[in-house]
Amino acid sequence: MVDDPHFGYIFAAFLVAGLVVLGVSLSIWLDYRRVMRELISLEQAGTRRRSNGDRG
Repeated sequence: MVDDPHFGYIFAAFLVAGLVVLGVSLSIWLDYRRVMRELISLEQAGTRRRSNGDRG
C-alpha cells in the first residue's frame, strides 16, 4: 500500500479530513460549554426560560 504512487495524496486527504472533524467537534464542545455557562448565569440572575410553562 505504501508503494502506491497516490499514497501521499490519500494520506494527506485523510489527515486533513480528520483535522477538520476534530476542529468542528472541538468548536461545538466549546460553544456548548459557553452556552451552558450563560444559561446558568441567567438562571442565577432570576431570568426564567420560556419553556417552563408560564404561558399567557
